[in-house]
Amino acid sequence: MWSAPSHDALVFVHPNWWGMPPAVLTGWVQRVLVPGVAYKLGTADGEPAGLLRAGRALVLNTSDTPGEREESEFGDPLQRIWAACVLPYVGVVDVRRVVFRTVTDSTDGTRRAWLLQARREAAALVA
Repeated sequence: MWSAPSHDALVFVHPNWWGMPPAVLTGWVQRVLVPGVAYKLGTADGEPAGLLRAGRALVLNTSDTPGEREESEFGDPLQRIWAACVLPYVGVVDVRRVVFRTVTDSTDGTRRAWLLQARREAAALVA
């Protein structure tokens, strides 16, 4: 008997906005990934139990900050937000992230290559 494969995954696409997701996405996270829907607190010390079926996620970011500066001066805050704070809390154990940079001086060809890479990453996420 044939059954459809499970492709439960989350994909977030956003710019690096002052080291954070844009406010509209942050608001969505705060309204949608709520207790009883996305997680429950399983113990008195606040350890969460993730409730989402999506065990994997892909985060695609654009940035105008060079990678070396992002890491050395800021410690890559978006990596911490998604891979350490938000997604593990709701049960995502496989967090993949790709940053396309720098946008301001990118060429049409570079942006086309980024779109192809984004498609490949999304396909690999659900393979």
